[in-house]
Amino acid sequence: MKTFIYTLVLLVGFTAFSQEQKVEYKKVANNLVKATYYFSENNNLVEREGYFNAAEKLHGTWISYDLQGNKKVIANYNNGVKEGVWTYFKEDKISVVTYNHNKITNVEEKALVIN
Repeated sequence: MKTFIYTLVLLVGFTAFSQEQKVEYKKVANNLVKATYYFSENNNLVEREGYFNAAEKLHGTWISYDLQGNKKVIANYNNGVKEGVWTYFKEDKISVVTYNHNKITNVEEKALVIN
């Protein structure tokens, strides 16, 4: 009984402090649904956006952003499977990772030079 009460108190505590994330869905052409997720800290800023297909799987290009609106990741899916080139943006470099059916086939890192 003590374990049950302890677990219940923890769940209520976590729920009280969690914030809901705002999400918008919009039907577009070719049976795709565009999903836009906003940061829970500031629901006016887009955290990530991309598409779901009719089977409700990630499909096409997904882009993730940081709180300043800078791109963090550009990802590509084909029916829920990582496919093609993914680009990861970091402070001092860009990583370009190529996927083929969820498996990494190539990784390139490029220095980010700002003039």
